[in-house]
Amino acid sequence: MRKKVYSASITPLTVEGGLDVEGLNKIFDRNIRHGIDGIFILGSMGEWQSFDSAFRDQLVAESVRATDGRAELLVGITDVSTEAALANLRRASEYAFDSYVFMLPKTGADDPVRDVCRVLDAADRPVYYYHCPPNNGINLSLAQFATILSHPNLKGIKNSASNMWLRRELLLLKVERGFSAALLEGQEWAVDEALLIGCDGMLCGMGALGTTFMVGIARAVDAGNVAEAVRLQNRFIKLFHGVYGTDLSTVWVGQKYALKCLGLCASELTRAQDMKALTETRKREIEACIEAFREELD
Repeated sequence: MRKKVYSASITPLTVEGGLDVEGLNKIFDRNIRHGIDGIFILGSMGEWQSFDSAFRDQLVAESVRATDGRAELLVGITDVSTEAALANLRRASEYAFDSYVFMLPKTGADDPVRDVCRVLDAADRPVYYYHCPPNNGINLSLAQFATILSHPNLKGIKNSASNMWLRRELLLLKVERGFSAALLEGQEWAVDEALLIGCDGMLCGMGALGTTFMVGIARAVDAGNVAEAVRLQNRFIKLFHGVYGTDLSTVWVGQKYALKCLGLCASELTRAQDMKALTETRKREIEACIEAFREELD
């Protein structure tokens, strides 16, 4: 089966803090031209809880227009509570996109399976469950995963647990129980090995910038070219380090600055990270990285 590639996109902002609609269209057009299968907005890389309802509505509406059916559109509904996420779901339901994405909140999840199933039950279209213990501190047992995977409205799991054991166990569980939901790797540094051992695709936060590498890795795996998949993976990690910093000091602002350097968005402004992280030294390092990778990025 052909491996799928999804970008967990940044939210481009103007210098005044509004939605950079032109930048959104440029980024999406470039990603789609590179062969991406889908785009995920309002995830952690998209600064999900930083925007009010009016901004979220605008972003969803403009994203629907920008994709125009050329790629799947996934909309994040995660918020500070499951109740707030359900309210986001109801607001977003009027727009014509493909799937919701839900991560359990850091607080208020006494029964995580119940909360995930509440969202799955309420959704008018398919849902991806975003599993990210480094973000919310919530780990699930294999029995809990089996309950979620058995729900007919679950389209897939974005697994960002950084846990090789869990990845393998979920793959085995899917085969043994015949679950149809897609298993998508969420960690950039692991996509080659994840796809090679059987994951259905990837959904990564560097997708706005690094789609050529992501798509290239997937197509190399499809062709059975392990050496090329590993080569591209190693180049992707070098890009990851150059933009994010080896200490991940400029995750959100670094990718936005890189996209700005490429003329793809108006500003590096982010609400998800202190702008002081983008020091003059880091700017020069990101600029050098982008120059070194320019031909491979497009």
